[in-house]
Amino acid sequence: MTLVQELMKTELITVQPGESTSQVSVQMDRNGVGAVLVMEGSTLRGLFSERDLLRRVLAAGLDPDQTRVETVMTSDPVCVGPDASVRECAELLRKEGFRHLPIVSDGTPVGILSSRDFHEHLVEGLESFIREERYRKALEDGEDPYDHVGGSYAR
Repeated sequence: MTLVQELMKTELITVQPGESTSQVSVQMDRNGVGAVLVMEGSTLRGLFSERDLLRRVLAAGLDPDQTRVETVMTSDPVCVGPDASVRECAELLRKEGFRHLPIVSDGTPVGILSSRDFHEHLVEGLESFIREERYRKALEDGEDPYDHVGGSYAR
């Protein structure tokens, strides 16, 4: 069983509740992330994502320079611990319809899992499985796919 601590990103981008959504958006762009944790001291107050910017600021006709992130963030986001299973996290992301899941240990954020991270893990696992199955099949057929230098390991 794969645990979320094996997939989560631990370099957390955090912002303060009073920052403007414009300032926060620039930080998100610079760091190449789709969501940031809104912190007050060591306390997680919320999560602000690209979706929040689009729906709660721009589509609502608010001025990003005047809108404080705390007024449009997702307050009290659903969180899991680092020992949560990847399956549990995937089900949460699907069921709740969000794309970012903060990972919290003893009340302190220690990571974040995005649906992109989960999908990359899934694809890597499938590709590895397919490679192993192709190799196994080739061996059953009497071939050694890695014997391209000449000679055989079996001889």
